[in-house]
Amino acid sequence: MKNVELLFPELCNIYGESYSVTYLKRCDPENINVIETNHKTQPAFVTQDVDMIYLGCMTERKQEMVIQILSQYKDRIRELIDKGVIFLITGNAIEIFGNEIRDGGRTIPALGLFDFYSVRYMDRERHNSQFIGNYGDLKMLGHRSQFSFAYGEFENNFIDIEKGIGMNPDTRREGIHVNNFYATYSLGPFLILNPYFTKELLGKMGLDQSLCFEKEIIDAYEYRLNELSRNMK
Repeated sequence: MKNVELLFPELCNIYGESYSVTYLKRCDPENINVIETNHKTQPAFVTQDVDMIYLGCMTERKQEMVIQILSQYKDRIRELIDKGVIFLITGNAIEIFGNEIRDGGRTIPALGLFDFYSVRYMDRERHNSQFIGNYGDLKMLGHRSQFSFAYGEFENNFIDIEKGIGMNPDTRREGIHVNNFYATYSLGPFLILNPYFTKELLGKMGLDQSLCFEKEIIDAYEYRLNELSRNMK
């Protein structure tokens, strides 16, 4: 049985991110156990072996709350990343793992696990866009809707952007990929949007790579990819 920990779904599910984990379980319900961790309880990963940890998008206020919670376990998170435990981090949850978040005259210390910082532009309109990128041989799709951007070298980026923007409008590098730690600004049920990547994660956990509604979800992926390829600059 593989344990997948869904962190703080009551706080971190603005665009339906938690359904990535629901979908993953539906792909292999007999072999995946989902642990839903409330923000008022200690995460299972602190004392238990877990195979995957998921954290999704949240409001800016909740972001600071989650930083406070996870700061207690920073060393354990680093240990799990080094050991190759799978992490999937989506939306502005990625910013929690950088050095700091700058918000006007405030600087909010983050976990400092990766060398970058984020800047909130709350006085501007929210940035909304989609992207097509490459992760190895896979075409990756993503949606973003955010007030903030991240800045750094991002040498260990997750996705090389083909169309759209990366961690900020001046880079084609998107996300973070170190060992089995994957983080992206993309929103929503990322695993449904990217079925071939979902197959890869199942394989990394030693599970069968068959997907729930495989034909339908791959057909939808191909349709989105073709539409975006035709319509995006």
